[in-house]
Amino acid sequence: MDLIYVDSSNVDQIGYDEQEGEIHVIFKNGGHYIYSGVTYDIWEQFRDAPSKGQFVNGEFKAKGYPCRKV
Repeated sequence: MDLIYVDSSNVDQIGYDEQEGEIHVIFKNGGHYIYSGVTYDIWEQFRDAPSKGQFVNGEFKAKGYPCRKV
């Protein structure tokens, strides 16, 4: 899985592990979170979202995707 740097005030890098269905989000404050049960379609929406932080809050957190901190 490759991480990509994004233009965001809070999010530094994102990545998608298609085999595991997991999205990795690394914040500029150093926090690294993995959201599970994510489809490729949701990954594409996240990758292309103008605000990564709003997407994390409005999609992953609001819809209760399983999450763990690394």
